[in-house]
Amino acid sequence: MEISNDKKIVLDKDLSPENLCLFGLKLGDSVEEIPTDKENGFQYGSLWISSNSEASYRADSERKSVIVEFLLRGEFLTDLKLTSPRRIVRKFGKPQAIEKSNGTHYYFYPERKLVVSWWHEYDKLFGVYIGDNIIKQTEYTVKNFLDKYYEFKAMVPDYRNWNHKSLKYNEPRLYRLKELESLIQAFDIGTDLLQDFQNRKFLERRTLSDFEPIIKDIEKYALNDKYEKERYQSEIERAKSVRWFEMLIQNFMRFSEEMRNILKFNSGVLEAGSLIFRYSINKTQKLLNDIDLKELKEIDELLCKVLDPKSKIFTKSELIKNFNFPDVDLEAIDMENY
Repeated sequence: MEISNDKKIVLDKDLSPENLCLFGLKLGDSVEEIPTDKENGFQYGSLWISSNSEASYRADSERKSVIVEFLLRGEFLTDLKLTSPRRIVRKFGKPQAIEKSNGTHYYFYPERKLVVSWWHEYDKLFGVYIGDNIIKQTEYTVKNFLDKYYEFKAMVPDYRNWNHKSLKYNEPRLYRLKELESLIQAFDIGTDLLQDFQNRKFLERRTLSDFEPIIKDIEKYALNDKYEKERYQSEIERAKSVRWFEMLIQNFMRFSEEMRNILKFNSGVLEAGSLIFRYSINKTQKLLNDIDLKELKEIDELLCKVLDPKSKIFTKSELIKNFNFPDVDLEAIDMENY
């Protein structure tokens, strides 16, 4: 089925992308079959090979040799009259999920390998992606919670302001707090960010078995050191209590936070005209670039295993539906409040 001959094909609820053609080429065909002469208007990019007719091919990211996705831009689909978000749902059907990001709304139809992109900022259709979609639903693990927590704490260091009333007129901070309140429930950390996480009350809901990854890491450390090996057996048995591990978790959290602050020492700094200022940035950044982050990554991984022993993964739409995650475009809100 040739898309360029009948644009309505993309609206078919039984769409089978493998049977579609775009200017005679199918998903899985070699990129070498794409005409590249100036007369046809095709030009090569890094992954996207585009056409002046508002239709593009995407090559696989590894070898860049096979066509894996089509992008049909707004102008290409004018005949379908997709002039509003309501029309998208009416013509494509109810999506599995809708996400808002950077001024764009994405409508996901994974069973059809299709994503519709609505340019909310300009109130018009951006395009339709068909195939091995490069745009995927956002997924959250407890590591995302940890990252968002440290970001929020840097933005709102005073614990007394960790509430909706204090942040009512500061949307970037308010919505970050709401995200964290959703995530601590999803990952069974608690309901109160300050008490359940910052003050580590969540540990009351953890059993000794939840600390097994840390116990194994302690054993690995001790057995590789002659001094520690001699004392390991007697000390580890006395240390096996949730209360003892609370001190360790506290140290790991404080270290992880302080390291992140150090690593972003020069972030947000605009290069000035002063030689001395540029010299300072260069000197400090060279040192930061030399830091081996392997151990920090391992500490974060151990923290995450204690925070979420089940290693759960949630899509953004699941969090919105089940845990009151804010359904907003946070990037756009940040830009509006910059």
